[in-house]
Amino acid sequence: MTDTIIQSHERCALAERGDVNLLYFHHHMVLMISAEAVGLYRDRQAVTDPLGNGVLGFELIPPPMRPDWHEEQGFVREQIAGFVGLTSGAVLFIRPDGVALYPDGPSALRNQAMQWLIPFTPRQ
Repeated sequence: MTDTIIQSHERCALAERGDVNLLYFHHHMVLMISAEAVGLYRDRQAVTDPLGNGVLGFELIPPPMRPDWHEEQGFVREQIAGFVGLTSGAVLFIRPDGVALYPDGPSALRNQAMQWLIPFTPRQ
């Protein structure tokens, strides 16, 4: 899964988070998807930094939208450009201003029922 937004994709287990999908942006940021949350990090090293240095944003996934882990794909069912479909049917949409969570694909494409937005600019 690579394209103009996502350079590469990794499935792994992190000691503090369990199974995760890591999506690497071409400009070095990393989007971490776990069973309960999504985090945006400055780079790969920031994902495991115990002090949280490099965390650009972090949001919990509402319980009805939480994905299940599948060995072959992790939590990500499909990824095409900025559209990241989770195994639960929820969608992460990579927008010019950040990463947003929607309940499903049609809602994401119409920008309706957005649950939250992790902005690319870190919160002050």
